[in-house]
Amino acid sequence: MNPFLFLLTLLVCTSAFAQEPIYKEFDVDSAAQPRGGMSYLNTFLQANLRKPLLAEAKGVSGRVIVSGVVEPDGHVTDATIMQSLRPDCDREALRVFKLFNAWQPAQKGGHPVRQLIVIPVMFRPNPPFSYVNGARVSYFDADSKPLADSSEQALYKQLMPLDTNGIPNGDLIVYQRKHSNWKEYNRLPFARQKDWQRSSSGKQLYLVGFQNAIKLWQNEVLTVDEAGTIFRRTYYDNGRPTGSGITYHANGAVADRKEENEGMNSVTSWYPNGQIRKIWASYPAKPLMPASPERVLAFWDSTGHQLVVEGSGRLTSSTSVKSYADTTQKTTYIEQGVYENGLKQGTWTGRYTDGSYFYEEQYEKGVCQNGKAQKNGGDTLRYIAVEQQPEFPGGMQGLGQFLAQNLRYPAEAQRGGIQGQVFISFVVCTDGTLCDYEVLKGLDSSINQEALRVVKAMSGKWKPGMQRGQKVRVKYNMPINFTLQ
Repeated sequence: MNPFLFLLTLLVCTSAFAQEPIYKEFDVDSAAQPRGGMSYLNTFLQANLRKPLLAEAKGVSGRVIVSGVVEPDGHVTDATIMQSLRPDCDREALRVFKLFNAWQPAQKGGHPVRQLIVIPVMFRPNPPFSYVNGARVSYFDADSKPLADSSEQALYKQLMPLDTNGIPNGDLIVYQRKHSNWKEYNRLPFARQKDWQRSSSGKQLYLVGFQNAIKLWQNEVLTVDEAGTIFRRTYYDNGRPTGSGITYHANGAVADRKEENEGMNSVTSWYPNGQIRKIWASYPAKPLMPASPERVLAFWDSTGHQLVVEGSGRLTSSTSVKSYADTTQKTTYIEQGVYENGLKQGTWTGRYTDGSYFYEEQYEKGVCQNGKAQKNGGDTLRYIAVEQQPEFPGGMQGLGQFLAQNLRYPAEAQRGGIQGQVFISFVVCTDGTLCDYEVLKGLDSSINQEALRVVKAMSGKWKPGMQRGQKVRVKYNMPINFTLQ
């Protein structure tokens, strides 16, 4: 398509909207509404709202009233502040308000029309805290309960260096009160490491946060690009991700919000325009136990029509993907099937509209019984499990035995009393060989090299991962322990 013609088309469409009158709510036959109702808009606003750090430090609360025009195609234009709270909160309210473009437009005379809307954006109260010289200062008593200030009850003081966007940029230090002085008690070093994943646009991403003495991630870890744009928030406990976290679309809107509660993960996801997409629950996998199938409680298509209600309904979803026939081209991936009591049931199918991929699977209470798939006119592959992770001979027990028999503790590291965990990242290829080795978290150089040597010695021994009957490359992260007896 001629780029000038495309630009001209955009200008004509924008001009056409601008020439139409803007109605108020009482001037239309049916007023503009968020798809799903105001409750879903409020859920979206609160999920996406990030109170500015300086406002959070002061415990600021209140509302910003914003206005905009819902266009006939359901997106918002002309967003402005009608009632201010403070400049940084105003900017954040506008940002979040403009992200929501899932409106059912107003109707007048049987046609969609432009309508003025006015929405309050609420900033909830929070306990204030000190933000001094670029660090958040917190106080705790002897039982590690938070305190408002450095009163006589305060035994510990924590300094967490953060920039004004809330991104860590220095070591987290805990001080203990010794008489009238504060002495360093503990320190979590600041870490910034390359992430093995890149953004959808190919940007290098980095993990940013704090690590403990043996270089395991602690608390909240952010995934950011060079410019500081946040792509993910993941919560860690001694190096292992918990069931809580947030991922973001490229436009900055929340894509998924996962919360852990009483051993269950509950997840809400949204389309990039703010339309709610899916609510589901899952249980974390346990060692040597089959994973429990996820339970889908509700699902909406991209137009806001709810397809699955209280766990039951027929789903048809479509997403844009790379074609298997020509990876430089995009095609549409359509999946269809039925949910009963939150679980997949009966026949499920998926197909690329250009004919380059197809699958059909049979489910019983969320568990795949059998399936077949074909890619780009190749052989039809038949399978039982939809996904199978790579496996070392003998499973986890066999892997443990291999490490115990082959790992050699470097003598110089032993003499230096160096111990802890080394995390090695590698890819299990489709023939069972390994490649793309990387030390994600290391210790001493000699220990890192020994961990790499042992992992490379496993190459060719692995059973590759499978997806719908086809061998696939799988990224694998392995902790290797070095412990002095």
